[in-house]
Amino acid sequence: MPHLLHEFASEADLVKAVGELSAAFTTDRANIQKYLSDPRLVSAYTAFYLTTNVPKLRAVMEWLTPEFRAEILKCELIDVGAGPGTFSMAWQELGGDAMVMLESSALMRQQAARLLPEAKFKLGDLTRPRLMLFGHSLNEMGVEAGLKYVSEARPAHVWMIEPGTKEVFALALEFRRRMIRDGWHVRYPCLGMGECPMNGSEDWCHQYVDVRHDPEVERLTQLAQRDRRHLPLTVMMFEREAIAKRDENLARIVRTYPATKFSHEWQVCREEQGLVLERFQLPFKSYPKREKKAVEALLAGALIQFETDKQMVDGRRIRLMREDNSE
Repeated sequence: MPHLLHEFASEADLVKAVGELSAAFTTDRANIQKYLSDPRLVSAYTAFYLTTNVPKLRAVMEWLTPEFRAEILKCELIDVGAGPGTFSMAWQELGGDAMVMLESSALMRQQAARLLPEAKFKLGDLTRPRLMLFGHSLNEMGVEAGLKYVSEARPAHVWMIEPGTKEVFALALEFRRRMIRDGWHVRYPCLGMGECPMNGSEDWCHQYVDVRHDPEVERLTQLAQRDRRHLPLTVMMFEREAIAKRDENLARIVRTYPATKFSHEWQVCREEQGLVLERFQLPFKSYPKREKKAVEALLAGALIQFETDKQMVDGRRIRLMREDNSE
């Protein structure tokens, strides 16, 4: 709180400002940019959304293999639409030692400088591979502006971590299409480069992460009446280099259904001469009890490797060969 641009008169004053921001991000998106010119709202954004969004990068990084995570942390982070430095701060906490924050709002840059005094706001020479991250920013700037950043910065990796809404997914699909056209390869969540099977449907592909916050942050979320523990995300990862050949019989969970009396039920996306959606049924008796918690913890976005026990009219009954999230 001492590092905010605006000093709130009380906790209630801060909670009121968070409510105004929430309305701008949901019901009043036509005026979403207005908060960037108000020190009070920039400070409220920092107090509430920075603190609750920082854990997202750690959660996403935990999906990666240790080898790939170590490779990524050697990159220079290009934090596009950095705001007050949310994902740059998360990058530092994870051990990343090089970053640039690109932010058009002067107030956000002032706020970021208070939190990260060593921050850089301009691209320098390309001395190491770059990871370009759109952290809750592509949905505000749009596809064309995002692609321009990619073209100018010449990154090796491009990630987006955006809200897990239907509207953002439509934007993500357009960004995906344009990135593939420009020669990029999709690492996550797609297991192939074909047309998304959810394109044009009423459903959308998104992921979930479960996070925990410090007690002071938890108190603020409770006062603001905003759930910031079970968070829906739209995550995509792109690589300049071609992706190594994947193992066979992989599937991405895109929806979890309530368990039946004898099985888990999922909708998955997998590669079979193109990307296809399918319903999987995993009987409880097909895996040992010691794996029960790990299986129950699988959320949308998890990667599984499977064997087919039975092909059914409405999907397939499977057995898990692997249930970790490693990418």
